[in-house]
Amino acid sequence: MKKITLFLAAFLLSGLAFSQSKFEISGKYKTPVDGMMKISYGDGKSDFIPITNGSFKYQGKVEAPYAITLFAELKNIPSELTVSGVSFFVDSKPTIVELDTLTRKTARFNYIETKTTFLQRSIFQEKLDLLKNELSGLSASKDEDKKKGEEIVLANIAKNKSEKERSILINWNSKFLSNEKILELYNGFSDKAKTSSYGIQIKNAALKKYTLKVGDMLPLFSQKDTKGNILKSSDLRGKYILIDFWASWCVPCREENPNLVNAFAKFKDKNFDILGVSLDTKKSNWIEAITADGLAWKHVSDLNGWENEVSRMFNIKSVPSSILIDKEGKIIAMNLRGEALNKKLEEILL
Repeated sequence: MKKITLFLAAFLLSGLAFSQSKFEISGKYKTPVDGMMKISYGDGKSDFIPITNGSFKYQGKVEAPYAITLFAELKNIPSELTVSGVSFFVDSKPTIVELDTLTRKTARFNYIETKTTFLQRSIFQEKLDLLKNELSGLSASKDEDKKKGEEIVLANIAKNKSEKERSILINWNSKFLSNEKILELYNGFSDKAKTSSYGIQIKNAALKKYTLKVGDMLPLFSQKDTKGNILKSSDLRGKYILIDFWASWCVPCREENPNLVNAFAKFKDKNFDILGVSLDTKKSNWIEAITADGLAWKHVSDLNGWENEVSRMFNIKSVPSSILIDKEGKIIAMNLRGEALNKKLEEILL
């Protein structure tokens, strides 16, 4: 049997505490074809259903709304053709689609376009389509259009009580939102939403190009401490904080640690604290270095090395690096070491 595969990558969501909802999807090809349809959804879940005389039907459960991806293996289709695919959101309202396979030719290759017509959409898919229509014709590269687009997107986000729905709307329309606005929306989420796949995508979208400078307010962030508990930077407000980016394998970092130990001992009772952000990948190495160097302050890490989420947020290119913030969270100095750090702390705390 010659095969052709329909593919469109699904956005796999995880971590949000929503109850499971039943969903139903049914479809029919305009051309009566036979084969198998693979449906992928949830946390890597998938299933196969027969396509008989062009028709298929499936029921399942997801934490709605959820993106469904369809993969098809059809008979009597030339195997040399590449294909476009089908993906959409489902929820408790049944989805009914009509599919059509249309052969297209370009200068580079031939392919089969899968045209999707919704005879009935899920409730959330309807919201997405309405928003898409509202944004039609607006270009995020034009200031006036972007401002108008942001107003439209924010109005739609405000209509949704569901954190999952809001997170999807932000991700799909982030080009119309400023980094500051995305961060503001992100910081309004619960911890579960922040650590979901969409929450992480939102943060990365806002901060991947963020450039820190003295005078800026440091964006809020959170990460796990040595015991696996989430520590939020907002918990540290009210003190002068040195955020120290380091790693157990970094020789200059380890050489600088005695200076930090001295500064901490001298100023910890004068409204000063340190937060260590480690770029380690092995927890045992991280913990051993904290103990060996006597680093008696709070520490966080996601153990992703140079891919550490907080270091990427703030575009940290080397370690040791540091950011000194005041009691309100404003950056007042960066990359102070040794005597320079001591002088700055004496200036503001003594």
